[in-house]
Amino acid sequence: MTVTELDARLNAVRSHYRVSPWIQARDDEAPLLRSWQRCVDAGMREHERINFELVSRAALAEIDEHHGALVRQTRPETERLAQAVRGTGAAVMLFNTRGVVIDRLCHEAATPATLLTASRVGVNVNERCVGTTAPAIALRDGLPYLVGRDAHFFANTRPFFCVAAPIDSPQGERLAALDITTYDSVPGFDIYSLVVDAAAAIENSLFTAGTDRLLVHFHPRAELVGTPMEGLLQVNGEGLVIGANRVAARLLCTSRAALIGREFGELFDRRLQSLFARPARLRADLVEMSTHVGLQVMARFEGASALNDAASGEGYQRQVAASDAPRCDLPEAPANMRELERQAIEQALAALGGNVSAAARQLGISRNTIYRRRNGLAD
Repeated sequence: MTVTELDARLNAVRSHYRVSPWIQARDDEAPLLRSWQRCVDAGMREHERINFELVSRAALAEIDEHHGALVRQTRPETERLAQAVRGTGAAVMLFNTRGVVIDRLCHEAATPATLLTASRVGVNVNERCVGTTAPAIALRDGLPYLVGRDAHFFANTRPFFCVAAPIDSPQGERLAALDITTYDSVPGFDIYSLVVDAAAAIENSLFTAGTDRLLVHFHPRAELVGTPMEGLLQVNGEGLVIGANRVAARLLCTSRAALIGREFGELFDRRLQSLFARPARLRADLVEMSTHVGLQVMARFEGASALNDAASGEGYQRQVAASDAPRCDLPEAPANMRELERQAIEQALAALGGNVSAAARQLGISRNTIYRRRNGLAD
């Protein structure tokens, strides 16, 4: 692909961000350019005709065996998404790490036949098969991505408009990608936020407390503890982090991989032993803590009683000593979760003089999330 051809394609792609009010200008074109270059290096030609073919019968038979549990666990969110886009002609899909469709939900009567064919369970949309797609970029680069029209490498896939987000385990292992795709139309609604929020909710649902682990919910704003915007950490019986979500990594100013294996006392100014020593009736209350970077957060501990016996273990003894945490009751939250998030963003922007970057850091979310919500702030 020549420089002139590349510039022409990029200009065409950029023009798509002006066709719908919810589509924001792309922050990072590098994943798209890398995908195009891989297609060129593989000898692909943009005017080749692409057919959305199923994997082998043997591979198709293995989908339920290998991915059935994940499909069932994601169904509450994928069904919610399918209901949200019902009648729009969009399809909600879940892909495994190889780019194969392992689940699809859509209103078939309203979905174009071409999209029904392309979204069948067992269709492989790996980059080597169909070129540049949002699921392929989400799986490879680990970030939500939008691919529409000329952003697709192959000409006959350009009527598709897709948004995908990766789904990772609490340990940061890539599990799947969630996607919403339309055909021959630019959605008039914010499918980007729908996909990103649903992927975050699915990831958070994978965090569990138990007899061998503690679940820590935390955020600088007390009213956001217990929402999809909260940070989550899994801590084992030795006081070591064994799982973290994306928000936790942002709030603690590090990567998810760097959090795994860290001691709780290295990250916060509270000693787990003192928290578990409190009366049982107080263990579910919010407590105030300071992170290792000086950020004040409110936290709630789930499964604390299960780890009470282990609180005197060697791992906990190594942690930084601190006084018992004060009780802090969770304020009453609005019934509508999106309204709660909207209020938090509005308050943060007002307090920080409209500084989007500072508000994003305080809330533990991306700048793009704030931009996508700003139309809502004006309602």
